[in-house]
Amino acid sequence: MKRSVLFITIMMVSVLGYSQTTLKGPKAKNATASELAANSSPLTFSPVPNNLKGPKRKNQKVWKQSKSYRKAMHIRKEEEILKGPKAKNRKVWKD
Repeated sequence: MKRSVLFITIMMVSVLGYSQTTLKGPKAKNATASELAANSSPLTFSPVPNNLKGPKRKNQKVWKQSKSYRKAMHIRKEEEILKGPKAKNRKVWKD
């Protein structure tokens, strides 16, 4: 009985501690770019395609692939900041 209560207490404390680290509400809205990107991982892709097909490809284990051929991809988006009437009349669905 003591072990189960102790285990449940430890689990609740760890969940509460983890939930406090994520940004929510006004803090997330006003966060800087570095704070938002603190927990993100880069997008990776393989420049050399895998030639396996069919069931062999489906049953291939991800952890057995070598990571030496993966490249990190960085995306940078530059937008022109509109001001005045152009910003007011901008059609967001055409971006």
